[in-house]
Amino acid sequence: MSVKNIIFKLSAFYAFGACFMAVVPSASAFTFSSNSDSVTINAADINQSFEINFDGNVATKNVEGLSSKAIFKFLGFTTVGSKTEAKFDINLSNTSSNGITSRTSALGFNVSKALVGVGNTNSSGNTRVSGLFSNDRVGSFPNQFGNVDVCFTDGNTCQGGSNGGVSTGSGVATFSPILAFTGNVTSFTLSNLGVRYQSITGTKLGTSGTGKGFYVAPPVPPKKVSEPTTAAAIALFAVSALVVKKKKHLLPA
Repeated sequence: MSVKNIIFKLSAFYAFGACFMAVVPSASAFTFSSNSDSVTINAADINQSFEINFDGNVATKNVEGLSSKAIFKFLGFTTVGSKTEAKFDINLSNTSSNGITSRTSALGFNVSKALVGVGNTNSSGNTRVSGLFSNDRVGSFPNQFGNVDVCFTDGNTCQGGSNGGVSTGSGVATFSPILAFTGNVTSFTLSNLGVRYQSITGTKLGTSGTGKGFYVAPPVPPKKVSEPTTAAAIALFAVSALVVKKKKHLLPA
């Protein structure tokens, strides 16, 4: 095979590698609203995660350093008779800082489709939770936060969290909520995400409050050249060098 043919084939391989990387679709990554306060989840998002950061508010005043973080992992839909269940694992941490400590005693949100069995027994086909929190409730968070379709807590209401939850410096705790719907459901939207704070120290405004949740996109990782493209580029460089060397050899002295 001539050097020209080698160069041509390697060039084609290089171009194919570059085009292949351009057309490979990216993995589904949920759909967030323009102001990042709601997220739509569908069946294609199974086993993927997103992070929600919560601020802090006491006596209707923002408190710098009062904060929490929750990482939602969607585990998919399951059909149970005439109902659909959507399951999550949620890693919750209290990230309060700047002299503020607190306990995140509940997490809640609104759901675009009606939930089944909130507050009922934790049986199949009903909304339920296990892990860090043991109760699912309908109600509202205080501090003028307002109503939520469901909250997860150790308390009997969304207002109080008993002694449960996760405190500043105690690391990450996991709970596993299951949202139950009537009929065949393949997508839904979570909005008005919030947390309940108790046992707050470091501010004179009070010892309990709430936090509003927002999605913050992770930083975009630096682009990496694909292995096929890299290999083709190196091979093309090597052949080009060979051609130059051969030409020099053929030149008259």
